[in-house]
Amino acid sequence: MKKPSGQKREVKKPNPIYIVGIGASAGGLEAINAFFEKVPEDSGISFVLIQHLSPDYKSMMPELLAKHTMLKINKIVNGTTIQPNAIYTIPADKNITVSGGKFYLEDRGSPKTLNLPINIFFKSLAVDQGEYAIGVVLSGTGSDATLGIEAIKQYGGMVIAQDPNSAAFDSMPKSAIATGLVDYILHPSRMPEAIISYVKHPHLEKDDHDVLQKNKKGSEILNILNLIHKKTNLDFRQYKKSTIVRRIERRMGICNIVNQELYYKYLKDDPEEVELLSQEMLIGVTAFFRDRKAFDILDKEVLGPMVANHNSSKEMRIWIVACSTGQEAYSVAMLLKEHCRKENKHIPIKIFATDIDQRAIDKASKGVYMANAAEEIPPSLLSRYFTHIDGKYQVKKELREMAIFARHDITKDPPFNNIDMACCRNLLIYIEPFMQDKILSFIHFSLNEKGYLFLGSSENPGSFNKVFQEVNKKYKIYRNTSTIRIGDIHKIYPFDSRRKGLGYEKLVKTEDQLAGLSESKIINNFKDALLEDLVPPTVIINENNDVVHVAGEVDQYIKLPKKQLTLNVLKMVDEQLYVSLSNIISKVKSQRKKVISPSIIFEGKEKSFLNIVAKPYIEPISRLNYCIVSFIEADMGGFSLQDGDMDKPEQYKEKDAHIRRLEEDLKETKEYLQTTIEELETSNEELQSTNEELMAANEELQSSNEELQSVNEELYTVNNEFQDKLLEMTELNDDLNNFIQSTHIATLFLDNDFCLRRFTDEISPFIKITKNDIGRYIGDFTHAFHSFDIIEIAKRVLDSFIPIEQEVLTSIGDVFLMRAMPYKTAKKEVKGVIFTFIDVTELKKIEKKLVSKAKELERSNRELEQFAYVASHDLKAPITNLVALLDAIQQQNGIKEDSMNLFDRLKTSVSRMSNTIRVLNEVITLKKNLDLKPEKVKLPVVLEDVLSGINDQVESNQAEIKTDFKACDTILFPEIHLRSILQNLITNAIKYKKAKEYPIIEIHTAIEDEQVCLSVKDNGRGIDLDEYGRKLFGLFQRFHLDTEGKGIGLHITKSIIENYGGRIEVDSKVGKGTTFKLYLKNAQEQPVV
Repeated sequence: MKKPSGQKREVKKPNPIYIVGIGASAGGLEAINAFFEKVPEDSGISFVLIQHLSPDYKSMMPELLAKHTMLKINKIVNGTTIQPNAIYTIPADKNITVSGGKFYLEDRGSPKTLNLPINIFFKSLAVDQGEYAIGVVLSGTGSDATLGIEAIKQYGGMVIAQDPNSAAFDSMPKSAIATGLVDYILHPSRMPEAIISYVKHPHLEKDDHDVLQKNKKGSEILNILNLIHKKTNLDFRQYKKSTIVRRIERRMGICNIVNQELYYKYLKDDPEEVELLSQEMLIGVTAFFRDRKAFDILDKEVLGPMVANHNSSKEMRIWIVACSTGQEAYSVAMLLKEHCRKENKHIPIKIFATDIDQRAIDKASKGVYMANAAEEIPPSLLSRYFTHIDGKYQVKKELREMAIFARHDITKDPPFNNIDMACCRNLLIYIEPFMQDKILSFIHFSLNEKGYLFLGSSENPGSFNKVFQEVNKKYKIYRNTSTIRIGDIHKIYPFDSRRKGLGYEKLVKTEDQLAGLSESKIINNFKDALLEDLVPPTVIINENNDVVHVAGEVDQYIKLPKKQLTLNVLKMVDEQLYVSLSNIISKVKSQRKKVISPSIIFEGKEKSFLNIVAKPYIEPISRLNYCIVSFIEADMGGFSLQDGDMDKPEQYKEKDAHIRRLEEDLKETKEYLQTTIEELETSNEELQSTNEELMAANEELQSSNEELQSVNEELYTVNNEFQDKLLEMTELNDDLNNFIQSTHIATLFLDNDFCLRRFTDEISPFIKITKNDIGRYIGDFTHAFHSFDIIEIAKRVLDSFIPIEQEVLTSIGDVFLMRAMPYKTAKKEVKGVIFTFIDVTELKKIEKKLVSKAKELERSNRELEQFAYVASHDLKAPITNLVALLDAIQQQNGIKEDSMNLFDRLKTSVSRMSNTIRVLNEVITLKKNLDLKPEKVKLPVVLEDVLSGINDQVESNQAEIKTDFKACDTILFPEIHLRSILQNLITNAIKYKKAKEYPIIEIHTAIEDEQVCLSVKDNGRGIDLDEYGRKLFGLFQRFHLDTEGKGIGLHITKSIIENYGGRIEVDSKVGKGTTFKLYLKNAQEQPVV
């Protein structure tokens, strides 16, 4: 019976993430790029990229992959914690495993051994992540990843393989697909969509309790199981419900169906999905020598002593229950063969290997396994018992003949008997407890006294612990110590009258009940003695002609077949009796009465006359039809045939004589054939010996070929990376050449020996070199620069690693700016010197003119400042005197009424002239103070000082000031200028308020592009920027003539801010208000100089 999948490993994580292992080899780069181009940045999934990489070359995968994805790419180091939305790449010289959500690095094996990094990682991923593991198999040669995906499926994960038609090398995808375990076969670009759909499907539960609670009624689950049973004849109704539900819900996730009722309807309409679901239940997770330590103990403590103590003339019988594809059966066979070889014993060994999956049985019978089986089998056993054919391993004939593979359901079919050892590993853990006991009772029934039982690591005999003695507790090896066959209470197996409902009563007896069996044992022994003495050899068969019970010595009439195991009596009966037995069974079935065959001459141990007697039998409880067949020798004293039941033997004397003559002729023919056969066997042995030598040589060549193939895969991967990198470098080189040429700068590249490496055409007028001179010593060439030693400068640069810059003159007087700097590689190594020569002749001329102009402007500026100062000072006194004189005239003499208008106009003109002179002084003062150093200024402090100075104006206009300096309260700016700017902006906001509204002024800060944005917003009249925008910050510009003003405030504000590296912006709407934004330096980002 094949073990159902779904063993759930508890993954205790607060927020478990899905981990996708991606295995790729030769030709995988293109597939990897296509895959990651479709992966979103926020999938919540972690991706681990495992490739066949050469340890002798640096992998460039991170750089190449970065062009196709925005996900973060990490190179794995030991102990790295796996994070979602990231890609992890394997180091070239390491294998990796995962444990507890962390990566661990392992050294690669010997260079002579085949390294399979994908299998190694997939297996550890399956054990660590369970249902959260996803395996992806992309292009590659060989069969790496095949064993890994088996482990992923065992622990409930999901597997995707690349469509072989889209793979550059299809061996790896095809090998994965051949296992029948792949959930999706897709082009790499379609895989991310399938993965994301799968992980978002609500098919995973927290634990078994949640699964059972969710499916407490289980009506749809039962319907699904009944449908599987009907369509495939596979009955899963006795398996643990949590296991079954997980398998069903996993298939629902793959089909993207969230409702069990809908899935049941889908199954009814899709026979292929029924088959896929049944195979999902029957994932045969097995391997050669699975759990190697357990097999080592079995070999040492059980198989060795069994062979040593076994009678060579007696057959040794082994039963492998749930054998899957046969690896366990062949493992036991190899170990037994080895012990026989060491003990020099020739024991006839029969291994009965059974499973309910016919496909697995067929594969096991062929004994052909993928090349990766080599990593599970010791090399000595591999060479002795396997033949390497077309990249696969086939079990040799001598081993295959030991094993009989047959479809057999241990929960329903009769057990074998006289078994020396039974292996039933990792089956009971999936079965409901009542059925576990039933299976154990059948195994106990089959075992000889002191026969062995080998269970899985999580299994034990349970209530059978009184009849099974522990041989090794840790590795679950037991020995039958009871002479009482617990199965004997129910001797004729199909007549079990104790079935009730959906379950069965336990067949095992308690210790007290076993003690009470002594009397029953005596009675049974008495019955057995009577049957042995009085009943002829008899078999009971069912309607399918399968043997369900035997009595007496039937061995000379019925024998197990050598190849395919069967219980059909017609396939087991001696060929001398086949025709008679077939006819008599047919008559019993059609006539439903006792039938006796004519006497048959049977040549067994002795030649005798034999009659076959058959009669129908109806079991009273089940009402099933059976047939009882007895083999009666004609001269048996206790059983004489009735007159008329058969013809007398005398009637056949003449026929017997003729038959004897024919038999003698046949005997001579057989002797002649035997002689011929022996001669052929001798020739065959010689050919076999030669063939074995050739096969040994072929295996050595194959091993070498595998090593070369592995190296070839690694080199192919490296070559692909190099090819992509070469294209990238070619493009980069073209870009660099075009860039250098486009600069029109004379450039010269020298190596450490001062030989030419590269140059631009612009250098040719000064140094006469051509492309043919690449590699020559630069000292061999003359140049057109005065007082310029190119070798000396190159030496200084290489010695100090410091660039050198100086101006050099040509013979015709042109000026060039020469820069010499070290040529540094990506590894920070200096590999030469770069010279650039930039023609600055025109710049030098312009520079001279600019210096001359600057001096003229500086002199004119000083003269203007002096003039402005003198003019304002000389005008200030007369204006002051004129104002005082006008006031005196008005007070002393009075002004006539008809002259008052003229007097007021005169007084206003004098006042304006006085204000103009004062403004001129302010501008001059500002220009003198623009060299003040910036300082750290607290905005709240400065604002409070400003408001105290204009408090009367604020209160008289009932202005409301709102501030918010949470973003930043400190700037780098001269305090005196900041106070002037704030006062100007606030007074303007009050001055240009709306007629019927009180002014509201909002002052706050924000951080924009690492600068402090100081915003001053009001609800005043606003400014028409379309009309006045260009004049806004001009000198003496006014926009509201009905309000007194000078028109210089904004001009001064803008001049101050720009002088200290800031800027000012304005946003205003007429009737809505105005907002000024001042962008100033952040004191926390800028050091004070």
